Amino acid sequence: MELTDRRVHATPAEQADRRETTRDFADFYARSRDDVYRVVLLTVRDPHRAEDAVQEAFARAYADWERVAWHPNRVGWVARVALNHATSLWRRLRRECAEPPPIATAPDGERAMDSVLVRAVWRLPRRQRQVVALRILLDQSTDQTARSLGMAPGTVTAHLHRALTTLRQQLGSAGYDDHDQDIDRTATRSTDHG
Repeated sequence: MELTDRRVHATPAEQADRRETTRDFADFYARSRDDVYRVVLLTVRDPHRAEDAVQEAFARAYADWERVAWHPNRVGWVARVALNHATSLWRRLRRECAEPPPIATAPDGERAMDSVLVRAVWRLPRRQRQVVALRILLDQSTDQTARSLGMAPGTVTAHLHRALTTLRQQLGSAGYDDHDQDIDRTATRSTDHG
């Protein structure tokens, strides 16, 4: 029996389907890549590990795109895979970067995050960083975040409350008072989304 590559002998309809699938994934990647990177970067505090984890997560999403494309929260799925990969990497390496890079940006250099705010988030415990990243940066609901992190919705709410309380204190003592209103609005918006 001779094995042949199905791509070589694909019908025009199959080839068109593959092109459409590739375009769909490419659009998804372009729209969500930077947000997923920021979520992972805030959580792992190492730009190289974050980049590696994001690339691995998107590679896995592409490999299983027929299933992932129908997921109700594709960005959350990719973020969770990236966070899992980064955590596995961390367990192997047993180290985390103590200080953030000078400016926390996406790899394309656009939309820099405020370095004072990033440093404050990076001082939070890992689970609180994850919750803040998913709830606030990706604007996921409490239930979506709970599913992504494998925890109860009440636990997500508790982590978010503790994180925002800590951030208010840290940023207030750092003379960041004009941003306290932003944090209060974020906290209100985050609890409103359930």
